[in-house]
Amino acid sequence: MKFLRTTTEEKHTGGGGVSKYDNIGDPVVLSHQLLNTKKSFRYKKYTHVRISEVHSFCPREYAIGYLTDTAQENYVDFPLQQQFDLGSAIHYWVQNGHSKVFKDVICGTWKCLGCRNKRKNKDGSIYFGTKPKTNCETCGAFPEATVYDEFMFRIDKPYRIVGKMDEILFKDGVYRIGDFKSYWQRPKSGFPIGKDVVQLSSYMYFYSLLPDELKFPVNVDTTCGYLHYISKKFSFTESILTYPIRPNKKMLEPIIRNVGAFTNAANIRKLPPPLSVCLRSEFKKGRAKDCYMADKCKEYYYNGITKC
Repeated sequence: MKFLRTTTEEKHTGGGGVSKYDNIGDPVVLSHQLLNTKKSFRYKKYTHVRISEVHSFCPREYAIGYLTDTAQENYVDFPLQQQFDLGSAIHYWVQNGHSKVFKDVICGTWKCLGCRNKRKNKDGSIYFGTKPKTNCETCGAFPEATVYDEFMFRIDKPYRIVGKMDEILFKDGVYRIGDFKSYWQRPKSGFPIGKDVVQLSSYMYFYSLLPDELKFPVNVDTTCGYLHYISKKFSFTESILTYPIRPNKKMLEPIIRNVGAFTNAANIRKLPPPLSVCLRSEFKKGRAKDCYMADKCKEYYYNGITKC
């Protein structure tokens, strides 16, 4: 122990090197010099509609991207990426029992970080339930090495859709789908936010269409789900706000219609028409200005190309 302590002291007190960053006084500049604050690269293929995008996606954009095998490539500025990362960190925090609020309430499948295998039952089947309190049956790692394995599904029929769920909540003998949203300040329009309601409703609807072999081994109630808004700042009364969400036909009809339009286009290779907002602006303003497929969309429309 004396030897270890001595060498540790020498390691930290010796050297006295000079860094080229020592004279930088601006904290913003120093952060950029020392840390990796470059833009993050994003790559997205148009094979399936993401449920996180159902409230705003364009069936024609997806159809052109899929049928021409074009992927969306762009860069995200560090400040925005940091917000995404903080949101993911909060998800991880609540899913894995670091917050007692959700402990023994969240259900699902679980993965061991020691061996990367899913946790299993004694008969070898995949375990489903609250976080296991026993060591990993594959490698023996402590239960602290077990983390939540978010449920992901991807189907081609009856709709080309993909989704990844935040939680299955178990209470009073009922399993329901839940979704986490982190926030800094309550919006003026209040909670729940419309697009969040649409997203969770879509999770419930499209989950109900999955074949039985892809579903959870328990009956999940898809008539109601929960939106959890988790505050990023201290609040006595609004640290967590939970809203029950019940899907309705009027809300889901345009979502189903648009996802169906893309799915049909992918199958018969015939393009859906451009959005009316894009036609009115002649593909120059609004969402057309930021659309990754705008040039091809415009070219196909004015040249009368309806099939790819």
